[in-house]
Amino acid sequence: MLWRLVYSLAATLSTFMWGIYFSFTRRYLSVELGGGTRAVLLITGLEWVYAFFAVLAGRLVNTLGGRNLVRLSSIGFLPLLAAATLRDPNLLALVLSLSSLAWSVSWPAILTAVFSSSRGRYGWVYSIFTLGTGLGWSAGSVAMGFIYSAGGPVLVFSTCSLLYLLSYLIFSELYPGDTELHSKDPREGFGEVRRLWYILTPYTLIVFSRELYYSVAPVKLSTELAKLLRDSPESLQYVAFGIAYGGISSILSIPTRVICGKLTDLYNPLLLLVISSLAYLVSYWGFVLTEGLVSIVIWQLPLYPLVDTAVNVGLAKATSGSSRATALGASLAFSALGGLAVLPLTASPELSQDVIGALVTFALAISVALATYYYRKPRL
Repeated sequence: MLWRLVYSLAATLSTFMWGIYFSFTRRYLSVELGGGTRAVLLITGLEWVYAFFAVLAGRLVNTLGGRNLVRLSSIGFLPLLAAATLRDPNLLALVLSLSSLAWSVSWPAILTAVFSSSRGRYGWVYSIFTLGTGLGWSAGSVAMGFIYSAGGPVLVFSTCSLLYLLSYLIFSELYPGDTELHSKDPREGFGEVRRLWYILTPYTLIVFSRELYYSVAPVKLSTELAKLLRDSPESLQYVAFGIAYGGISSILSIPTRVICGKLTDLYNPLLLLVISSLAYLVSYWGFVLTEGLVSIVIWQLPLYPLVDTAVNVGLAKATSGSSRATALGASLAFSALGGLAVLPLTASPELSQDVIGALVTFALAISVALATYYYRKPRL
C-alpha cells in the first residue's frame, strides 16, 4: 500500500530529527555546558518520566481515535523550539524532556497502524516501516555538526522542532481508517499487559542497562575523539562526534532490521531478546575497557534494532485491536522504569565505569535468565 511507503518515509524523517537531537544534546549538555555524565543521566531519566503515559495509548485511541491522537501530539515541537533560548544544563534537560510526553502517547498508535493488515507478517511489516530509520538517524547524527556550525544551538533546536512537526503531520494525515478499532472494555487491554510481563520485564532490564551504557558513551567518545583530533576546532569535533555517536551504527542497522524482522517471523522473539542482552553486555565491557579506535568501533555495533524488533513484534504477535495499542504503550511505560532507574545514580559520589558496569552486568544477567526460561515455554 502507498500509505505504508509514505509512513516509512515519515519514520525516516522522524529519526533524522532524533538523530540530530540525541547526538547534539548529549554532547552539548555534558561537554559544552559542563554538565558531565550526571547531566546526561538527568535528561535520560526525565525523558523517560513521560513515557509512563504511553500505557494510556489504548484508551486514548478508543476515545479520540488514532488519527486525532497523532494529530494532537504534533505539539511536541514546542519544547524543542523553547530549548533554543536556554543555557543552564539542568533547566534545559527539564524542558527538552517534555517532548517525550507527546511522542510517548502517540507512538503506540502509530505502531498499531503499522501492524494493521499485516496478515501475520509482523516482523516483515515492522522491518519495512523501520528500514529507513537507520539511514535517517545516521544522516541526522552527521548533519548535526554542520547545522551547529552554521547556526549554533538555536539553529539545531529550530531544525528539530520543524522536522518533528512535519513528520507528525504526515503520520496523522495518512493514518489508515481501518485502524480505528474500539474494544468492548478498556480494561481488556490492561489484562493483556499483565499477561505479557515475560516480555516486558526482560525489556525493562535491557533498557536500564542500555541507558547506563549510553550515559557513559558521550564523555568517553568525546575524549577518544579529542585524542585523535587533538587541536581541531569545536565545530569539527561536533561533526566527528555525530558520525561516531550514531552515524555509522545507524547505517549498519538497516540490514540488521531486515534480518531481525525475518527472524521474528520465523522464531519466538524471546530468542532475539536473549541475544540482545548478551550483545549489550559484551559491548559495554569492550567499550569501556578499550581505547582509541577500538572503543569507537565497538560503539558502532547496531544493537538497538535487535531489542526494538524483538519487543514490538513480540507484543504485536500476542495482541490485537486496541489491546495492541495498550500493550505497545505499556512497552514504553516499562522501558520508562528502566530509564528512570538511572536517576538515583546522579546522587552517587562515585559514579565510575566499573560501578556502572556491575549494574549493567547484574541487570542483563537477570534479563537473559528470564527470557531464556520463557523461551523454553513458547507462548507467541
